Amino acid sequence: MMKLKSITGILSAGFIITLLSGCGAASQKTQQQTNNGPVSEIYVKTATVQKEEIYDSISFSGRLEGNKDVMIMPQIPGKIEEILVGVNDRVLKNDLLVRMNADSLEQVEAQYEAARKSYERFGSLYADKQIAAQVYDQSKAGYESARAAYSQVLGNTELTAPFQGTIVGKYFDENELYSPGRRGILRLAQIEKLKLPITVVAKDYIKLSDGMEARITVEAFSDQIFTGVLRDLSPGADPVTGLFSANIIMDNPDNRLPVGIFATGGVIFQASEDALVIPRTALSADNVVFTLESGRAKRRVVQTGILLADKVEITEGLNEGDTIISEGTMGLEDGMAVKAIGR
Repeated sequence: MMKLKSITGILSAGFIITLLSGCGAASQKTQQQTNNGPVSEIYVKTATVQKEEIYDSISFSGRLEGNKDVMIMPQIPGKIEEILVGVNDRVLKNDLLVRMNADSLEQVEAQYEAARKSYERFGSLYADKQIAAQVYDQSKAGYESARAAYSQVLGNTELTAPFQGTIVGKYFDENELYSPGRRGILRLAQIEKLKLPITVVAKDYIKLSDGMEARITVEAFSDQIFTGVLRDLSPGADPVTGLFSANIIMDNPDNRLPVGIFATGGVIFQASEDALVIPRTALSADNVVFTLESGRAKRRVVQTGILLADKVEITEGLNEGDTIISEGTMGLEDGMAVKAIGR
C-alpha cells in the first residue's frame, strides 16, 4: 500500500508539471501574437478635461479667538467686590466691568491728596522765591510718585472694558479672592470678526504675504466653508522655535462661530479660477498625456500649471471636453488600440 501511494504521488506531480508547461506555452504564444501579430486592445479608464477652480494652499489649524480678545483682571491681589456683567453681555469701551475691594484705594488716595496739596503749596512758595528749588523739586517728585501709585491702584480697583465687545467668559464670583497669575475674572472679545493665530515654517513663509485668501472649516459646520484673510505675517522668526507667526482674520456671520472652537483650513498662495484640470494619474513622465481618439491612444505633450496630489492644471496641449486616459498608461504608445472600461 505504501508503494502504491508513492507512485500515485509521482504521477500527480508529473501531471501538474505537464499542465503548467502547457499554460506557459499558451501564455508565450499569446504574447507573441500580441507583439508580432495584430495589436490587441488595451483596457484603460478615461476622464474628460474640465474647467474648474484649482488652487494650492498651506494648511493650518488652531482655535478661533476674538479679533480682539483679552482677560479682564487686576495686576494686584484683592477681593472681588462686584461683577457688573455676565456672559453674552455686550459692553462699550470704558464700561465698568468689575469692582475690586477699595480698602487699599482709600489709603493711596489719601496719600495722593496730601502730596498734591503739598506740591501746590510748595509751588506757590517757590514762585515767590521763598523756598529753594531743591525743596520744590522734592515735593514735585513726591506728588508724581503718589499720583502714579493712585492711578495704578485705581486701575486695579475699577476694571473697565478696553474696547467694545462681548463677554465670552466668566471665571470668578463676587467675594472671591483674586491673585495675579491666575486666569482672568472675565474674558472680553470682539466676535463679529474672529482671529485664528497660526505658525508658519520657513519653507512655507516665502510663499505667503499679507492679504492672501484663506479658507476655513470647523467641525460644527462641516458643510460650510468660511473665508478669511492672512494678516500680521511676522517679518522675523521666533528665536526659540524658528517659526513665523501670523493671523487669519475672518468674518463671523450672525456670530455663529464661538471663540475657542477648533478650525482647520489653508492659505491659498496660487490659484486659477477657470483652469483646464485633469486627474494627476493621467500625467505621465515628460509631461505626456494620452487622449482617446477613435479607439486609439493619441500622445500629447502638455504644459502644466498648478500641480496637486490628485489633479493638475493644464495650460497648453489639451482642450475642454477632450477625453483623456486617466488609468492604464503604463507602457502605452502613440496609436495603440485601447478600450475604455470606465471612468
